Amino acid sequence: MSRRKVTQQRARLGNRLRELRATRFRSGAAMARHLDWQQTRVSKLEIGAQLPGDGDLDAWVAATGAGPAVRVELGELLTQARIEHRAWAEDYRSGGIAASQAQIGETEAEATIIREYQPSMIPSIVQTVAYAREMLTAPGGPVLVGATPDAVEALIAERVKRQALLYERHRQVQIVLGQAALTVHFGSVDTLIGQLDRLVTVAGLPSVDLRVLPAGVPSPILPLGGFSIHDDETLWWETLTREMRSTDPEEITAHTRLFELAREAATAGPDVVALMQRVAAELHGPSVSSPTTAGVRVP
Repeated sequence: MSRRKVTQQRARLGNRLRELRATRFRSGAAMARHLDWQQTRVSKLEIGAQLPGDGDLDAWVAATGAGPAVRVELGELLTQARIEHRAWAEDYRSGGIAASQAQIGETEAEATIIREYQPSMIPSIVQTVAYAREMLTAPGGPVLVGATPDAVEALIAERVKRQALLYERHRQVQIVLGQAALTVHFGSVDTLIGQLDRLVTVAGLPSVDLRVLPAGVPSPILPLGGFSIHDDETLWWETLTREMRSTDPEEITAHTRLFELAREAATAGPDVVALMQRVAAELHGPSVSSPTTAGVRVP
């Protein structure tokens, strides 16, 4: 299992639980005996290494004799603790961006089903090296938060390693793209055409279900931003400056439903391959005279 640091929000919840426990029990072991829990469970909750469920909070409040107001307070602290933030600037300044990518790879390796939605760019799990390099060196990209050329290359190397899971048959990788993702580019059109060629290849892998929401089809969801769901346990999304991670069941359920709505409306199978080929041909322009476009077969 990958290890994540105890965030300020987790620590705040753990401290509050410890304060409540101390009002009735001299030690975590005493409370664990009262609740018929393992002592390590109480310890992990109090230091923020593990998050409680709603039932755990109910049991904690009952055992300590706290009232309904405290239960509401704990629920609010839990909601805050379920969302973790990682500022990209910190990773770039410390030189830890490659380690952060490796950690993401570890969490992906633990997941059986990975769902990726991106309305306007190609997700990292299927990016080519050239596409990733142009995206990450764009003026409005990581350079704004201190990324150096060496840091970008280290990040790309770790992203390439993460893509090995695409070839693992026991895993399901479901990807839904908006058609805009097939046309937005950050450098040369040739790089984007090469990326489309990569998508055609990926679409044929047994473990991958790649779909695209065509521009002419009404979108069933608001394309406010991309997100990723690992199994039904963790939700990931990014802003321009940071990565966000949530284990809130309501958030995960809502985003899973959104993903399924997009997936049901999207083009799949041979139709999605044909769509990508048409887009590649249009990007290449009228000068194309051969039956291929940078490796993407034109129907």
